[in-house]
Amino acid sequence: MVYADILSQMHSAISSKKANINEKIDRLVKAKNEIMEEQSMCLNEIRNIKTPELGKNWTGERSDKFQEARQDAYQVMFGVIHDDYDDYQWKIEAMITKLNAENTLLSIAGNIAQEADHLLNKGEEAFEQVESKIADLKRRLF
Repeated sequence: MVYADILSQMHSAISSKKANINEKIDRLVKAKNEIMEEQSMCLNEIRNIKTPELGKNWTGERSDKFQEARQDAYQVMFGVIHDDYDDYQWKIEAMITKLNAENTLLSIAGNIAQEADHLLNKGEEAFEQVESKIADLKRRLF
C-alpha cells in the first residue's frame, strides 16, 4: 500500500532527524561542560598572575613596567574568563534551545504520523484524512 510506505519513510525520516539532533545536543552539552571546567580552572589560575607580591625591594622604572605588564595580562585574562567564556556558553545554550525546539517539532510530526497510521488502519473511509495528514507531514519535514 502506497500510504503505508510513505508513512514508513516519514517515521524513518523523523527518527533519523531526531537522532541527529540528539547527537548535536549531546556534543554541545559536552562542549559547554568543558568550557565551564576550563573557566573554573582559569579562575583559579588568574590569581597566580599577581603573585608573588613584589614588595618594597622592587622599585623604579623596571618594577613599574613589570607591574604594568602584569596588570595588563590580568585584565586580558579577566576579560577572557568572564566575558568570552560566558559568551561561548550563552551561544551554546542558545543552540541547544534551538535544537530542542526542532526536536519538539519533530515529536509533533511523529504524533501526526501516528495519527495517520491509525487512520490508515481504519480503511478506505479515512483515506482523505490520511492524505491530509501526509500533506501536513511533508510540509513539516521537507
